[in-house]
Amino acid sequence: MNGFLDRYSVLLHKIGRGERWIGIALLAVIVACIFGQVVSRYAFGLPLVWVEELSTYAFIWCVFIGASLALKQNRHIKILSFVSRLPQNRQLFFREVTDGIILFFCLLLAVNGFKAMAIFEWNQRTIALPVELPRFLFYSLPFILGSFCMALTTAHDLLAAMTGWTGPVKGREEMSS
Repeated sequence: MNGFLDRYSVLLHKIGRGERWIGIALLAVIVACIFGQVVSRYAFGLPLVWVEELSTYAFIWCVFIGASLALKQNRHIKILSFVSRLPQNRQLFFREVTDGIILFFCLLLAVNGFKAMAIFEWNQRTIALPVELPRFLFYSLPFILGSFCMALTTAHDLLAAMTGWTGPVKGREEMSS
């Protein structure tokens, strides 16, 4: 089991690095688009109609990728005042319960994202972008992928807690720096 968790940790590290670079690229797209919109509107009097839509879509992707990356880096908000006062075995129990709940909700979100995509967004198209694209690429897909990547991370943490695996979570230290 330890070899499996070691390989799983390496996979999560690679996914995290990809999420980081995608997030950086998306933030650059947002900044460049909004800067271009300001210059176009105020310098030339020609507003670009697609900038707001593209910036919104990039922001949605950033939110879900960022949430998944924050979970990998252990940067979500935690209130430990109660759990930190418990004995080590009780802390481990609360970690397992919390990871189980998070995993359940991440999988529930991913499944419902598929339902929303199939029911509501499959035939809808973008409005103002120069290229007509299906809207599920910008609403349901980031929701599903973000939830799935968070489920992968939480499943790793749950398995590690249940088996007592103490190996290094590859990349948590260097990703958080």
